[in-house]
Amino acid sequence: MKRFGTLGAAVMLAAAFPIGRADAEQGAVANLAAVSLHVEGMTCPSCKVAVRVALSRLDGVKDMQIDLANKSASVAYDSTKVTPQQLADALNRLGYPTSPPAKSGPQGGP
Repeated sequence: MKRFGTLGAAVMLAAAFPIGRADAEQGAVANLAAVSLHVEGMTCPSCKVAVRVALSRLDGVKDMQIDLANKSASVAYDSTKVTPQQLADALNRLGYPTSPPAKSGPQGGP
Protein backbone atom coordinates (compact mmCIF):
# COMPACT_ATOMS: atom_id res chain seq x y z
CA MET A 1 0.00 0.00 0.00
CA LYS A 2 1.36 3.41 -1.01
CA ARG A 3 1.53 6.24 1.51
CA PHE A 4 0.23 9.66 0.54
CA GLY A 5 2.17 11.73 3.02
CA THR A 6 0.89 14.75 4.91
CA LEU A 7 0.14 16.91 1.86
CA GLY A 8 -1.64 14.10 0.04
CA ALA A 9 -3.80 13.34 3.07
CA ALA A 10 -4.68 17.02 3.47
CA VAL A 11 -5.73 17.28 -0.17
CA MET A 12 -7.88 14.15 0.12
CA LEU A 13 -9.57 15.49 3.27
CA ALA A 14 -10.21 18.90 1.70
CA ALA A 15 -11.80 17.28 -1.33
CA ALA A 16 -13.95 14.98 0.80
CA PHE A 17 -15.15 17.69 3.19
CA PRO A 18 -15.45 21.05 1.42
CA ILE A 19 -15.86 23.86 3.93
CA GLY A 20 -17.55 27.13 3.08
CA ARG A 21 -18.78 26.03 -0.34
CA ALA A 22 -22.45 26.44 0.57
CA ASP A 23 -21.77 29.98 1.80
CA ALA A 24 -20.02 30.89 -1.46
CA GLU A 25 -22.83 29.41 -3.54
CA GLN A 26 -25.44 31.23 -1.45
CA GLY A 27 -23.64 34.54 -2.02
CA ALA A 28 -23.45 33.91 -5.77
CA VAL A 29 -27.21 33.30 -5.94
CA ALA A 30 -27.90 36.48 -3.97
CA ASN A 31 -25.88 38.52 -6.51
CA LEU A 32 -27.57 37.02 -9.59
CA ALA A 33 -29.44 39.60 -11.66
CA ALA A 34 -31.02 39.57 -15.10
CA VAL A 35 -31.39 42.16 -17.81
CA SER A 36 -32.89 42.23 -21.28
CA LEU A 37 -31.05 44.35 -23.84
CA HIS A 38 -32.42 45.52 -27.19
CA VAL A 39 -29.66 44.91 -29.76
CA GLU A 40 -30.02 47.03 -32.90
CA GLY A 41 -28.47 45.77 -36.11
CA MET A 42 -28.59 42.08 -35.21
CA THR A 43 -29.93 40.70 -38.50
CA CYS A 44 -28.41 37.27 -39.15
CA PRO A 45 -27.19 34.11 -37.41
CA SER A 46 -23.60 35.38 -37.52
CA CYS A 47 -24.68 38.49 -35.61
CA LYS A 48 -26.27 36.26 -32.98
CA VAL A 49 -23.00 34.35 -32.57
CA ALA A 50 -20.98 37.58 -32.34
CA VAL A 51 -23.29 38.91 -29.60
CA ARG A 52 -23.10 35.62 -27.68
CA VAL A 53 -19.29 35.54 -27.84
CA ALA A 54 -18.91 39.18 -26.78
CA LEU A 55 -21.18 38.74 -23.77
CA SER A 56 -19.69 35.40 -22.73
CA ARG A 57 -16.23 36.98 -22.53
CA LEU A 58 -17.35 39.29 -19.73
CA ASP A 59 -16.53 38.09 -16.22
CA GLY A 60 -19.77 37.58 -14.31
CA VAL A 61 -22.04 36.57 -17.20
CA LYS A 62 -23.72 33.33 -16.14
CA ASP A 63 -26.26 32.62 -18.89
CA MET A 64 -27.90 34.28 -21.87
CA GLN A 65 -30.62 33.86 -24.43
CA ILE A 66 -30.16 35.65 -27.75
CA ASP A 67 -33.36 36.23 -29.74
CA LEU A 68 -32.61 37.19 -33.32
CA ALA A 69 -36.25 37.78 -34.28
CA ASN A 70 -36.82 40.27 -31.43
CA LYS A 71 -33.28 41.65 -31.57
CA SER A 72 -32.79 41.06 -27.86
CA ALA A 73 -30.31 39.51 -25.46
CA SER A 74 -31.52 38.33 -22.05
CA VAL A 75 -28.54 38.00 -19.75
CA ALA A 76 -28.19 36.49 -16.26
CA TYR A 77 -25.13 37.94 -14.53
CA ASP A 78 -23.35 38.38 -11.21
CA SER A 79 -24.06 42.00 -10.26
CA THR A 80 -20.84 42.20 -8.23
CA LYS A 81 -18.73 41.52 -11.33
CA VAL A 82 -20.49 43.21 -14.25
CA THR A 83 -23.11 45.91 -14.80
CA PRO A 84 -25.81 46.28 -17.47
CA GLN A 85 -23.85 49.26 -18.81
CA GLN A 86 -20.76 47.07 -19.28
CA LEU A 87 -22.88 44.49 -21.12
CA ALA A 88 -24.22 47.21 -23.42
CA ASP A 89 -20.74 48.69 -23.92
CA ALA A 90 -19.39 45.32 -25.09
CA LEU A 91 -22.08 45.15 -27.77
CA ASN A 92 -21.64 48.80 -28.76
CA ARG A 93 -17.92 48.13 -29.38
CA LEU A 94 -18.98 45.45 -31.88
CA GLY A 95 -21.17 47.90 -33.73
CA TYR A 96 -24.53 46.81 -32.31
CA PRO A 97 -26.16 49.92 -30.78
CA THR A 98 -27.37 48.87 -27.35
CA SER A 99 -28.29 50.65 -24.16
CA PRO A 100 -29.20 49.15 -20.82
CA PRO A 101 -32.80 49.44 -19.69
CA ALA A 102 -33.64 52.02 -17.08
CA LYS A 103 -34.12 49.34 -14.43
CA SER A 104 -32.87 45.81 -13.79
CA GLY A 105 -33.19 43.63 -10.72
CA PRO A 106 -32.71 40.20 -9.20
CA GLN A 107 -33.54 37.30 -11.44
CA GLY A 108 -37.20 36.41 -11.16
CA GLY A 109 -37.91 39.66 -9.32
CA PRO A 110 -40.27 42.47 -10.29
